[in-house]
Amino acid sequence: MTSHAQAVSHANPHRLRDLLIALAGLAVAVVSLGAALRPAPTRARSSNPVVAHVAFATGALQLRPAETLGWQTGARGDEVHESDAVYVPPGSEARVEFLDGTVLELDERSLVVIEPQRGTGRAVTLRQGAVAGLTGLAPLTLTTSDGTATLPPSTVARVDVTKGQLDVAVAKGKATVAAKGQTAAVEAGGRARVMDEMVLLPSWPVTLRAPEAQHRQLFRGRPPAITLEWQGTQKGARVQIAKDRLFAFVSRDVAVEGDRFELATPGAGVTWWRLVDARGAPVSEARRFSLVEDLAPANRLPRPGEVVLAPPATRVEYAWTPLPGVSRYLLEVSASQGFEPVTVNEVVSGTQVKLESSLAEGSWYWRVRAADDALGEALPSEATRFRIIHKAIPDAPELLNPEIEVTPSRGP
Repeated sequence: MTSHAQAVSHANPHRLRDLLIALAGLAVAVVSLGAALRPAPTRARSSNPVVAHVAFATGALQLRPAETLGWQTGARGDEVHESDAVYVPPGSEARVEFLDGTVLELDERSLVVIEPQRGTGRAVTLRQGAVAGLTGLAPLTLTTSDGTATLPPSTVARVDVTKGQLDVAVAKGKATVAAKGQTAAVEAGGRARVMDEMVLLPSWPVTLRAPEAQHRQLFRGRPPAITLEWQGTQKGARVQIAKDRLFAFVSRDVAVEGDRFELATPGAGVTWWRLVDARGAPVSEARRFSLVEDLAPANRLPRPGEVVLAPPATRVEYAWTPLPGVSRYLLEVSASQGFEPVTVNEVVSGTQVKLESSLAEGSWYWRVRAADDALGEALPSEATRFRIIHKAIPDAPELLNPEIEVTPSRGP
C-alpha cells in the first residue's frame, strides 16, 4: 500500500496537491457551517425572582447576575434579580427602583449586591461607593464592611463608604446605625461617622437648597448656567466644584458672599458641589447634578423615499441608531410631516421593532426619540418620508427582441 501511494505521488504530484487543497477547503466549510448553526450567545438570566429594575443609567452600567462570573452591560429598563451585583463605572450614575417602592441612587464607582429577602425588609450590600436611598413600603438594610444602616419606610438617607470610613446622613425620618459594637439612632439632619469608632455628628452648618439632590436636566447646544443656592452662609465660605464625589480634582474654588452662586459653565455630565470654610473643611453635604446632552437618534429603516410593501396585518420594520444610556424610545408615525395627528405612538425597548401595519396606502412620516420620564421630552429624529403599498407594483413590459426595427409603411 505504501509503495503504491509513493508511486502515485511520484507519478502525479499535482493531483495529490489538488486533493489536499480540496480536503482543506472541505474542513473550513464544515467549521464555518458549525459556527453558523451554533446558537448565538444570549444574555445570562438569573432564576432568582425579579426585585427591581434600572430606572436610569448613564454610561456603561454593569450587571452581574447571580451564579455568573462575567459582567454584562446594562441599561434603563433592565430587570434586577435577587443576588445580582450592580456596578456604576467612573463618570456615570444610575437609579434602581424596587418593587416595594424603594429607590436607590448610585454614584459613580459604586458596587452593590441585592441580597435575598430578610423578613419583611430588603437588604443591600454596599461594597464600595455611595448610595442615596428613599425607602418604600418596607424597611431597607444597607450593609457595609464597617457597619450597617437600617432605614424604616419613608426614610431618606445617604450611605457613603470611602477609604475605610462609613458616613450615614439622614435627610428625612431616622436610621439605626450599628458598628464597632455600638448601636445608635440618627435623626433627620443628623449624621454618623464610623472609623476607629462610631461618632454622632450634628447637622451641617450650611444647608444646600438648589439644585435638589440628584438633579438632572437635558440641554441642547451648550450646557446651561446653573444657580447654586444654600442657607446658613459662614464668613470666609467658598464654593468648590468637582467632577468626582471625593473632590480629588477640584475645578473651581471660589469665595462667596450671600447664599447663591451662578455657575456659568458647568459642563456636561455629572458635577459635584459643596461649601467649605476658610480652611477648606466641608461645612455642607456634597451634592451632584447632571446635565445630559439631548441627542436625537438617526433613522435607519424605512429609508427616505422607500416603498414598503405592507398589506394589512403584515409587519413593518423600523430601526434607528442607539443613544448612550438610553434603552427605551418613543416611535411615532403620521401622515403629516408635522405629526398632527399621530397615527402610531409606540414605546419600544431597543433600537428596532416590527409593528403590525394598519397604514393605508400612501405617503407616511416616522420619527423616534428617547423615552425617559426623568428627563422630560427629548429631541426627536428627523422625519423620514416613506410610502406604503398594499399590492406589488407590476414590472415594466420587456420586448422579446428589442433589435427588431419597425419601419412605418409609405402607402401603396
